Amino acid sequence: MKHVDDILPEWALGTLDAGAREAAERHLAECARCRAEAARLLPVREGLTALVVPVEPPPEVLARVMAQMEGPGRLARFADRVAAFFDLTREKALAVLESVSDPSAWMPGPVDGSELIPVEVGPAREGMLAGILRLNPGVRYPRHTHHGREWNLVLEGGFREDDGHEVWPGEEQEKSESSVHGFTALDGPACLCASLLEGVTSFEEEVASPA
Repeated sequence: MKHVDDILPEWALGTLDAGAREAAERHLAECARCRAEAARLLPVREGLTALVVPVEPPPEVLARVMAQMEGPGRLARFADRVAAFFDLTREKALAVLESVSDPSAWMPGPVDGSELIPVEVGPAREGMLAGILRLNPGVRYPRHTHHGREWNLVLEGGFREDDGHEVWPGEEQEKSESSVHGFTALDGPACLCASLLEGVTSFEEEVASPA
C-alpha cells in the first residue's frame, strides 16, 4: 500500500486540489498508519479551517505551521512519555527531543542507513543502553536475539517486523528475553525510536558496519 505521508502537510493546510484531497481522504479511511500521522496534524487543519478571511492563510501563518511540523519542537508532545521512558525530568526529555534536529548530535548507528543519539538515563534505568535510533526508510535491522529485554517507543515514521506487524508513532513495543525478531523502516519519514536495551543482542544475519 502506498502511503500519503508526503502530502499530509498539504492536506492539513488545505492546499491540495480537489482530486488529490479526495484520494487522500479515501486512503486515510483505509490506512491506520497514515491516520495516526494525520491525527498529529489534525489540530493544524482544524485551526486553519476556522479561518474565514482571508481564504488563503497569510504567509507568516504557513511559516509558523511548517516550523511546528518540521522544527525542533515537533516532538514536544512526547516529552512526558520520553521522560518516563528514560527516567528523566521533563526538561531533560525535551532537550533530548530537541537534539533530534541537531545534525551534530547524531553518530553512526549499528547498521548502514541508521544513526544514533546516546541518552544518559535516570537512576531507574541505570545499566541499560539507551538512545534515539533513526532508521532511514526501507532500512532493515537484521534478525537478532535479545539476551535481556528491549523497549521501543516510536516517535516518527514506523517499522514493520518480519511477521508483518507494524509499529507507528506513539506506540510502544517490548521484547522479552530470548525473543527473536528483525524489522524494516516503513516508507515515508525516517523511523525515530526511543530505545532501551537490557543486556546484549546477538545477530543471526551479518550486520554491515557503518561507514
